[in-house]
Amino acid sequence: MGATDLQFRVCDVNTSDNPTGLIGQLEGVEGLEVEVGSPLSGYSTFRIGGPAEFLIRVHTRQALAALLSATKRLGLPFELLGLGSNVLFPDEGLPGVVARLVGDFVTFRFHGTRVTAGGGLALAKLARLAAEKGFEGLEALAGFPSTVGGAVRMNAGSYGVEIKDVLVETTILERNGRTRRLTARELQPSYRRTILRGSGGIVISATFQLREGSAEKALGRIEELNRRRWQSLPSGRPHVGSIFRNPEGDYAGRLIEACDLKGASRGGAQISPQHANVIVNNGRAQAQEVLELMLEARRAVQQRFGVELVPEVELMGALRNRWQDALDKEPQPSG
Repeated sequence: MGATDLQFRVCDVNTSDNPTGLIGQLEGVEGLEVEVGSPLSGYSTFRIGGPAEFLIRVHTRQALAALLSATKRLGLPFELLGLGSNVLFPDEGLPGVVARLVGDFVTFRFHGTRVTAGGGLALAKLARLAAEKGFEGLEALAGFPSTVGGAVRMNAGSYGVEIKDVLVETTILERNGRTRRLTARELQPSYRRTILRGSGGIVISATFQLREGSAEKALGRIEELNRRRWQSLPSGRPHVGSIFRNPEGDYAGRLIEACDLKGASRGGAQISPQHANVIVNNGRAQAQEVLELMLEARRAVQQRFGVELVPEVELMGALRNRWQDALDKEPQPSG
């Protein structure tokens, strides 16, 4: 598709009885592809999730601003989807809009030792492109399964390098349609967090500072670290990597394993026998089963070690409320 018209397709799934409200609001907007009822399981490495009421591919900044305006007028929920490697979708799917950034948002431009990339570009692709040009700085992040925007939003990190270490600035589109630039420091980055988490701001581009080096060395480093990463993770079963963030000074996987939960299962979901901080889909797992395993692991670690595990996986839609409701019902520790 060129970014010249609105394309509309209804999938063979029953979801919204009246999708035309949003479609009418978007009439004449260039650079959007709209699907109704598209199963989200195909957009998550967990291979779990029901249909999206509207799945929309967005090609331009103007189209994104128009979409945000339309969802606000109609009171529709809005979720931004990256590579789907860190999300758990509910079995019943998601109401409202699930948007993916494509087109202009997956472009990049090198200028000197800096590179500016769109928020929808895969971070791994950017790191490899930089390495091929002989620029170093992103190699440790090349195995992080995220878009540039997702990585900036959560201050992604791997092998001792975090996004904040190489980020110069980012351009954000806020839900009110306004854009603003923020430096790495202004994002107030910490472990797996920036001020963008929960703010609704969308990363439309980011600029990184690299350093001149050797293409052979940078590419070799990427291959080495990717081998280490994949050797530590289970293969052959869908998953989204780490389920919980590592608590300060420790590892979530070690704590869960110490609670004898390696291999524990609920239906088609299982805590990996290889890595206790990974839940795998052994076939037709449901989101609710994954959620139950997460709650079991959290309770066990809390009771044995007094450590509260925080999800690293993004719980989408109703799963957020179910998680919080379960926590609210748990007895509070005394003293």
